[in-house]
Amino acid sequence: MLRSLTRASINALKSSCFPAVEMIMTQPHRTFAGKSGRLHSINMKYVKKPGEGVTKEEMPFYHQKYSNYDDRKRLEFDPVLPSRKKHKIPRKRASKLYYELHKEAVEKNVSERPNVLQTDFRVGDAIEVEMVGQGGVNSTQKLEKARGVVIGRVNKGLGASVLIRDVLFGTPVERRIPLHSPLLRSVKVLEKNFIYKGRRKVKRAKLYFLRDRPIKECQVTK
Repeated sequence: MLRSLTRASINALKSSCFPAVEMIMTQPHRTFAGKSGRLHSINMKYVKKPGEGVTKEEMPFYHQKYSNYDDRKRLEFDPVLPSRKKHKIPRKRASKLYYELHKEAVEKNVSERPNVLQTDFRVGDAIEVEMVGQGGVNSTQKLEKARGVVIGRVNKGLGASVLIRDVLFGTPVERRIPLHSPLLRSVKVLEKNFIYKGRRKVKRAKLYFLRDRPIKECQVTK
C-alpha cells in the first residue's frame, strides 16, 4: 500500500511539475558566476529592454559623461551633446555637508581675524606671534610673545599651523602654533627671508635641515 501511494504521489508530482519546468527551460536565461564561484541564472523575461522604463538622462543621479557604449555611439551622429548636470549622491551627503561647514568656518575666521590669518609670510621668514598665556580666551593679562624662523607650514583648513624655531639661552626651541586658535592675537613679520638674508630665494617647503646647522642661523631673539 505504501509503495502504491508513493508511486501515485510521484506520478502526481511529475504531471504537475514537468509543464512548469518545460516553461522555465524554454525561456531565455543568462548565466553568470558570482563571487563565490557558484553559477547563477537570470530569467531574461523580467529584464527590461533598453527602450523600456526611465531613460538614462532622466535618472536622478546619473552624472557619468560618455561612460558607456551608447554614449560613444551617439557621439558619432551628434558630436555636441547637452551637458549633464552633476547631482549630489545621497551616500556622500554627510562628507559633503562636513566639507561645506568646514569651509564656512575657515572663511569666517579669516574675515574676523585679519591680524592672524591674513598676514603674508613664507617659510624662511622671521615672525613674532602674540598669544594669550593664562586666563583663557577673554583674558586681560599681558600677552606672551613667541619669535622664530618659520621652518614649516601646514595649510589644512581649521588644522592649519606653523612651526617656528628659535634659540633661547643657547638652546634651540621649536613650537608648533595652530593659526586658527582663539588664543592668538596677531602675527607680525620681523624679517623676510631671514635664513638667507635676501641673497637667494627659499625653494623648499620645509626647512628641517636647519636642525643640523649652527644654532646661530635660527636665532631671532637676541
